[in-house]
Amino acid sequence: MSEQFLRANPILPVKSVVETARFFEKQLGFTTALLWENPSYAAVKRGNVTIEFGEARKEHAGSGICIIIVDNADAIYEEWKSKDIEFVGDFSERNYGSKDFRIRDNNGNMLIIGHALENQMELIKKGNVV
Repeated sequence: MSEQFLRANPILPVKSVVETARFFEKQLGFTTALLWENPSYAAVKRGNVTIEFGEARKEHAGSGICIIIVDNADAIYEEWKSKDIEFVGDFSERNYGSKDFRIRDNNGNMLIIGHALENQMELIKKGNVV
């Protein structure tokens, strides 16, 4: 039997869905796709990326991690570097075949934005110890 995985999207724990939706809109260029009051839940979208978040586990806000694959991480980095965003670490080519950078959202959740390097599979095979 053949299965095709079509998409996945994270659900991040946040303190306030309204404040988080505003952050994603104003700082990161997403649009709000849905915003529910009860339960407090929202989804934002940019391109084919959807990120959902809710207040049900707000005591864990800031513990989420989301990897966002883009066509050109350099362009997104240039777009975001002058915004009021917390960047974490450097923007560079990684030994696992990605060029990426990291930011934190307004709750502290980590977003990793990157694109695959041309030699990604070679680098992955080289570093794979299994």
